[in-house]
Amino acid sequence: MNLFQWVDEKVKNQTVWDIGVLKLFCVIIGMILGACWFEFVFRHQMWFIIAAIVLFVILMIRFFTGKKKAG
Repeated sequence: MNLFQWVDEKVKNQTVWDIGVLKLFCVIIGMILGACWFEFVFRHQMWFIIAAIVLFVILMIRFFTGKKKAG
């Protein structure tokens, strides 16, 4: 079993509550990092906005043109 099959199996076993806890964890980590790196992020705000837009466009392209999984 390769890594992707293992991860796919684990993700399918997650409940809505597990995903909610993961999201809450990510928000808390983001707030902590945001508080620590506020000055750096504020000085380079435009680069972060550009990176977010580029990543969003890539995600939307992959979402709407992605291939369906077999099975």
